[in-house]
Amino acid sequence: MTTPPVHVDTDLKSFFGRYLRSWPIVAVTGIFLLALVVLIILNVQPSYSGSTSIVILTPMRHDDPNRMVQPKETAARTDKNYYLNEQLRITSQPIISRVVEKLKLRTKYVQEGLLLDWDMYKDSPILVELDTSSVHNSTLVPYGVAFYLHGVRGDDFQLVGDGTYGPDKKEIDVNQPAKFGEWIALDAMRVRISKAPNAKLPLEGPGSYRYGFVQYDPHQVTLTVMASLTAEPGVAEATTVNVTYTAAPRAKTLDILNAIGAEYTAVHLAEQQQDLDRTIATVQQEIVKNNQQLSTLGDRLESFKEGENITNLDHSTILMQENVASLDTRWEALSVQFKYYDNLSKQLRSGDEAKPSSPKAFSITDPLLNDMTASYAKLQSDVAMLRKEGKTANPSYNRMLKMLDQQRENLLNSVESFRENTRINMQNLDAQRKELQAKQSAVPKLDRLLMDRERDQRTQETVTSGLMARLSDLNVQRAALTPEVSVITPAYLTNLDPAFPNIVLLLAAAVLLALMAPLVYMVAKSMLSGKITGAGDLAKALPDAHIASTVPYSSNLNLAKFTASTKSEATIEIAKLAAWLEQQGGNPPQVIHVCGTNGSESSGLLASRLAWMLAHRGKKVLLVRDGGAPPIKAALPQGLSIALMNGNDLGGIKQKAGTDGTDVVVVEGSSADMLAIAPYVGKVDQALVVCQPGKTTKDDLEKLATTRANGQLPPVVLVLDGVKDKALPWFGLARKNGEQRLGFCRFFRYNWSRAVS
Repeated sequence: MTTPPVHVDTDLKSFFGRYLRSWPIVAVTGIFLLALVVLIILNVQPSYSGSTSIVILTPMRHDDPNRMVQPKETAARTDKNYYLNEQLRITSQPIISRVVEKLKLRTKYVQEGLLLDWDMYKDSPILVELDTSSVHNSTLVPYGVAFYLHGVRGDDFQLVGDGTYGPDKKEIDVNQPAKFGEWIALDAMRVRISKAPNAKLPLEGPGSYRYGFVQYDPHQVTLTVMASLTAEPGVAEATTVNVTYTAAPRAKTLDILNAIGAEYTAVHLAEQQQDLDRTIATVQQEIVKNNQQLSTLGDRLESFKEGENITNLDHSTILMQENVASLDTRWEALSVQFKYYDNLSKQLRSGDEAKPSSPKAFSITDPLLNDMTASYAKLQSDVAMLRKEGKTANPSYNRMLKMLDQQRENLLNSVESFRENTRINMQNLDAQRKELQAKQSAVPKLDRLLMDRERDQRTQETVTSGLMARLSDLNVQRAALTPEVSVITPAYLTNLDPAFPNIVLLLAAAVLLALMAPLVYMVAKSMLSGKITGAGDLAKALPDAHIASTVPYSSNLNLAKFTASTKSEATIEIAKLAAWLEQQGGNPPQVIHVCGTNGSESSGLLASRLAWMLAHRGKKVLLVRDGGAPPIKAALPQGLSIALMNGNDLGGIKQKAGTDGTDVVVVEGSSADMLAIAPYVGKVDQALVVCQPGKTTKDDLEKLATTRANGQLPPVVLVLDGVKDKALPWFGLARKNGEQRLGFCRFFRYNWSRAVS
């Protein structure tokens, strides 16, 4: 008899068939995930997502004549870079650290939960005061450890808490009596606990919960808040920055966002005021110096007139004097500029970190110098800010230092050039003035001296008047100063439903994971499992072995009813196997040994069904069973008898069977390896090796092939038994021709074995 062709489904059909067969895995995984979702909903405090919008006004351009103090910048002046820099500053460490201190977020008040604590922000019935003077070494402070109040009775309670803290994972275990209002030492930390006034939540009595607190390192709290913040521009290069934050409870989310907007606006305004105050102070110092010089010149002029008895002189060379006065005015202006260039050059050469004064304060309107001075002052501010924040290891800090040195060198070269040009112009004016003075040699000496002193006095008066006007403009600008940023949208919840846990998303994720569970199992099993899945694996492992029958799973365990069920596919396959064995012929009694590859297969059931079928077909059959096998309680059909091996020699049993006229001897065995070493292996005419999907392994088939190649086995015939590719109707809940309904336990066992086999 030739081996029947192995039926192999197409890949897609086989895939969907195995996936649909794995519905018990979906059910079990779904139940587990549903329980996990319920557990998360009950134990995880809802987190809400909030947002606020901050507007950054477009800064005045550098060529605006009314703007003396320029905005800070770290890169080339463009609106985009300006907005991006401000966007980063909103979520920077200085702003967030002020928010943490303002809202007192270093202390977290909690309600003790079954699995997770709930944050009792603003609703805690207790208040905790930390003795900061006792905190010297943060590694010895139990930061992050929760302490709870148990058994509150009036002012007495039991403080309980345990955990690990610090880089060395130090352990702390507290269970001590305490009182409200008294200082309590917790390792290197002292706290005082008091009752919150007008608390809505009770600390004792019916309906009360256990409340506690956790102390955190402020720096760590700042970093945690920064990690949860996002700031994004509303539109590319727009002035609006949207800041979002997610936390629990919702009150904390809104308070943190509002505090960020308030702190950022206040800091921005303070920096603008500092810039103006610095320029105002410089102008005031110059006014004081000029007033002193003006007083000295006035005293000298008065002394000169009194000493020389001069009240008025008529000059014959009025036009010459006007020319001299014009030259003097130009020389005075150049003198002020030369003094500014000289001071700025000395400051740049010395490497002084003080910011240079605005050139506009000294009537220097050159746009290039104004740009370079403002850019240099801005870069100084950014370097100082990074140094203050301790970010000197940041590559940006070194890059900005190089930029600062380069800008200092460029500015110094430009200032030296302006200074030299101014000096040359002053020399030219001096030469022209000397020529005029030479022409005035005929003018009386006293007249010339009086003119010089009056000219000096007028010069100082003009300079002082100009500085006073500048000071007045600066004071007006400071009085009308408004921040270039403002909060246009107070903090609000982006969604009234919690961001987490969101029951809709969790259920959707649970459904997707449950649906993916069979796929994961199938992939993992294909990679890790060595079990056979069907006749194709048998054909690959033992290509020369005959597969006599493929017996589907049968729910009918009654041997008599199973044999009589002619409409059952399993009964038909057993009948085909019996008919094939009859065709093999041979001298009776024919000995058929039924075994598995490794013994875990249900070879005993197949042997009993085969013996019943042979007897039903009119054969006289002897079923030889192992003494340890459970007894068969069913009534034996005519022509079938049962014997126990119990150490008896198969030869003797076969001889007795021949004397009794037995046609077939069916022997129940354990495994093919045991048959190979059995002393009666030579008396076996045929070995039926039972292979079952999900039980027989490919390694066992390789061992069987080796044993066959060594000639240690009689002729081997493979039987694929218990195949479950064809499911029972309604997963076994409905009756099928020749089959029985599965009971409650058998229903789950059957479907689970189908899913994982």
